[in-house]
Amino acid sequence: MTQQQLLLRLIELDAQIARLEEQHQRNGLSAFEDRLARLRQEWDVKLAARTQLEADIEAGEAHFDQDTLLNKMLELDELQPQLPGLQASLVEVEQELEEARPEEAERLALLASRLEAFNRERAEVVGQLPSEINLAYTKNRRVDEVKQSRCRCRLEVPDHYLRQLRAGHAWVCNACGSLLVQNLNP
Repeated sequence: MTQQQLLLRLIELDAQIARLEEQHQRNGLSAFEDRLARLRQEWDVKLAARTQLEADIEAGEAHFDQDTLLNKMLELDELQPQLPGLQASLVEVEQELEEARPEEAERLALLASRLEAFNRERAEVVGQLPSEINLAYTKNRRVDEVKQSRCRCRLEVPDHYLRQLRAGHAWVCNACGSLLVQNLNP
């Protein structure tokens, strides 16, 4: 492979690695975990309200007037039927989360395997490049195309280097440090 082909492959590998790392960072279980957290919070609030209402009702007339006590009994009557449905929802979401865990683990393992393969190939490609070319790429993470025999900084590329570029070699501009190839299209 020519240096130009190696650099183009390196650019492609870096893009694929970045995309896979982004996918690896995403948590496929987050929707379940968020829903479970909301349900648990709602459960805790309603359970605490029920406990408080039961304690207030038990304290009875000694602490509250008749209307307040009656209102607390009505609140408790409204709250009681909500708890079994909420508890069933909690159990259902916990079960869905547990069922999704193996699939997420498989997804992450596949991504890790692909990342490892791309990183291995990347290391091989980098190993085939001359150190000054690799250093220039690592520094800028970009490769530019020579246009009208000029670098992007407008420096005219000497004929000797233009011949090397046409042969598939890369060149580091002495003026701006850009890494140049003849053509960015494979």
